[in-house]
Amino acid sequence: MSILRVVWLVGLLCAEARTDLVAGAIAEQGPGTNPPPSSSRIEPSPSKAGASTVTLKEGRLSVRVENRSLDWLLEEISREGEVAIIGDGGPARRRVSIQFQDLPLDEGLRRILKDHVAFFFYAAEGKGPASLSAVWVYPKGRGRGLQPVPPEAWASTRELEGDLADPDPAVRARAVEELVERKRDGARDAALEALKDHDDQVRTRALYKATHEDLDLPTAALIDLALGDASPDVRFLALDALTDRPEARTIAETALNDPSPHVRQRAQEILQGLDEAAPPRPPSQPAQGRSPETDRKQSDEMRR
Repeated sequence: MSILRVVWLVGLLCAEARTDLVAGAIAEQGPGTNPPPSSSRIEPSPSKAGASTVTLKEGRLSVRVENRSLDWLLEEISREGEVAIIGDGGPARRRVSIQFQDLPLDEGLRRILKDHVAFFFYAAEGKGPASLSAVWVYPKGRGRGLQPVPPEAWASTRELEGDLADPDPAVRARAVEELVERKRDGARDAALEALKDHDDQVRTRALYKATHEDLDLPTAALIDLALGDASPDVRFLALDALTDRPEARTIAETALNDPSPHVRQRAQEILQGLDEAAPPRPPSQPAQGRSPETDRKQSDEMRR
């Protein structure tokens, strides 16, 4: 018979003075646990991933996954369910194969995470019932080291989108960073809007995160930032993001006149790199059947 240890969380984030928090739970299963019929199967050597689907409808989760990384599966559930799923990166590369239909979201996650320590956090909004808001995932034996994390790290996607309009620029910056990390190109519009923010740090952090996560930002937007943004940090990052685009040389040549020495230095480095990468020009060859001496004589006759 399985051994289940449950520790109720009371008063987490008391300093936030939130009255709508509901107790979460840390569950760790012992070594004698018998897996349910549709339990995940960990495969030591990944092979080609099969067809996989993750759907969430009216709070009920259906999963059909063949040889996918746990990180991919949790990210899909996080995006579909608008619930933050946070881990230490340990189990992310493990491969899972699992299938079940129409389970409540938290029950489905428990089935997926049966081989890990999982902490489920519930919160109530307004007068509605409490719903799953965040999940922390740890390998077995490491759950005792749980530590609080900033709210933006586990807030729901909906909450983060609301924070994009917060009066505090630090909150706006953290919100766009977290959205970009969670949604990648799905946060492209939010990132572009943040790049118009009146605060320099919001624009800088948004652009750094967007380029770090390889968001496909429009070339025109990057050119405007590289040549016209008030912040030298933003101009530097935008210029750097243009390095591999066809417009890089033209923009770098213009940036040689930038008031910031750091931007000018980066422009010089980009131009130098482009010159080094360009194929060498072939030496000029005389026309076929003619020698340099013949060309010289003809030139002398024309001058006479």
